Amino acid sequence: MIKTKFLFLIFLGSVVPLCAFGQGGTDDTQNSLLPEINPQDIEIRSEFRARFPGLRRQPILGFNPKPRVFQIDPNRIPFMESRDDAVAAISVSSLSRPEPPARSILSTPGRKSLYARAGYGSFVTPEFEAYGFLTLDEQSLISGNTSLRASDGHLNGQDSGFRDVELNATYIRKMKKDLKLSVDVGGFSTFNHLFKLESPFLQNSIGKTPEKLNLGFGTEVRLEQITNALEGWSASVGGNLFGSDFEAGNSTYSGKQNELTYRTSLSKYWAGKRMYETFNISGSLDGGTYDVSGSSSQQWVDAKASAEYRRLFNFSTHLRAKAGVEYVSDPFSNKVYIVPEIELKHNLKDAIIVSGNVYARPQIQSVQAHNQYNRFLNNQLQLQHSYAIGARAEVGFQPMKGNRIFGGISYEHTRDYAYYQRNKQTVGGTSMNEFYGVNYGDVDIIELFVGITQQLIPEKFWFDARLYGRNPNLNGGGDIPYEERLGLNGSMSYKPVQKLTVNSWTEYTGKREDPASGGDLGAYMLVNGGAEYQITDRFGAYIKVLNILGQKYERWDGYEERPFQVFGGLTVKL
Repeated sequence: MIKTKFLFLIFLGSVVPLCAFGQGGTDDTQNSLLPEINPQDIEIRSEFRARFPGLRRQPILGFNPKPRVFQIDPNRIPFMESRDDAVAAISVSSLSRPEPPARSILSTPGRKSLYARAGYGSFVTPEFEAYGFLTLDEQSLISGNTSLRASDGHLNGQDSGFRDVELNATYIRKMKKDLKLSVDVGGFSTFNHLFKLESPFLQNSIGKTPEKLNLGFGTEVRLEQITNALEGWSASVGGNLFGSDFEAGNSTYSGKQNELTYRTSLSKYWAGKRMYETFNISGSLDGGTYDVSGSSSQQWVDAKASAEYRRLFNFSTHLRAKAGVEYVSDPFSNKVYIVPEIELKHNLKDAIIVSGNVYARPQIQSVQAHNQYNRFLNNQLQLQHSYAIGARAEVGFQPMKGNRIFGGISYEHTRDYAYYQRNKQTVGGTSMNEFYGVNYGDVDIIELFVGITQQLIPEKFWFDARLYGRNPNLNGGGDIPYEERLGLNGSMSYKPVQKLTVNSWTEYTGKREDPASGGDLGAYMLVNGGAEYQITDRFGAYIKVLNILGQKYERWDGYEERPFQVFGGLTVKL
């Protein structure tokens, strides 16, 4: 019995200190690097999966890799010494105050209130462009831009000068929280000498080099409220005035054409109940009235309403689906169309993106749009809308930021496609070419394309290029006039030092079918280059060379474009 009591006392004496040590260990937070966690702060809310897109082992904010407490090598062998003995062996320098983290302050780049560039080139060719803004108060500002290009001509035996002037201004005012008012006004003036007609009889009836003057003015008022990136609305109303004056002596080619267009639109977008889901409903009304010399005024209308749905699935697949109804009326027909469109983008891997879309939509171009695209049009335009059905697929590979390689294919069938062709007149049994007019026909266009965008050295060297091959088939036979089958566009910029930028851009256009000559317009390659040096923070100088190869080429049959040219000028930044 005495032996049993003795063993029990020994057991009790060994257990009580262990329990006391365990209770004391839980309160000793000075020797632990882990934060204290109050059990009441832990809350279990059923099952929940947190998804963090783009998370790639992000650093823990506030974590200091050099803590101001002593550490014991975890790989020590053996672990025989006490904790006090281990701490005593640590060098005093290891307990010194650590260096503070590096301080990083984001600086706001200086915003220039005026940028202007003025230069002069061969063939008496001045050029000028400028952009500026003025802050009126904390809620409003005014900005504007202007450009001028002109030439005294480069052809012998006929006038070939031109002049392009453009001026735009914008007023922006923040009315109240999230509500903004914008007013845009702008105008342009383009003057071009055209080409002499091949027929001496037709040219003699004109008596000089024909010329054409286009004038335009437009304005738009826009009101928008953006609550956030996923919710808001916008509304706009505006219109354009356009006039074209074709001067060809006392001949029947002379005449004027005027157009008045108007437009209004309304759009609202908001977020759905699911994550990464948005909706958008919109409506617009475009229309115009134009006249043709010797005929009454004509009208056209394009009214549409649509709803759009966007959704991101699993952070890798983006869907955009759109459906609507559109009414189009022109002097030849008026129809109602169902307008669907679906676009899909999918990330196969981090660096590979596959995208595609299918669509069906009508379209009508204004008189102003036609004249700005082809400066040799006569003033007898008749507008007609087209209807296109198409599909497109593309694969892109992005091995690193700022670098991308892509390629794809597209197909489009368009009914009543607008294309340009020289009109003909028969004189003495011989057919003679006149100026250009707009024709309409059904077309099928298949296009294969590849491209690359590279920024090999960020902010130092970058380039991009796109090569495409097309089959612009006109259903009536042959190719669409003056549309190429093969083309290339590319540009390159290099910054050897901070103040010097060297750039180059190239355009290749393959052969194009030319019904006026019964053959093809020749292919051409335009190689251009330039350099700009910033002398001071405010002043710089530039040089530019166009058509370095001295190509003789025609974009439109009958008019040879400018050959080799050299420009030089100054830039100002205030």
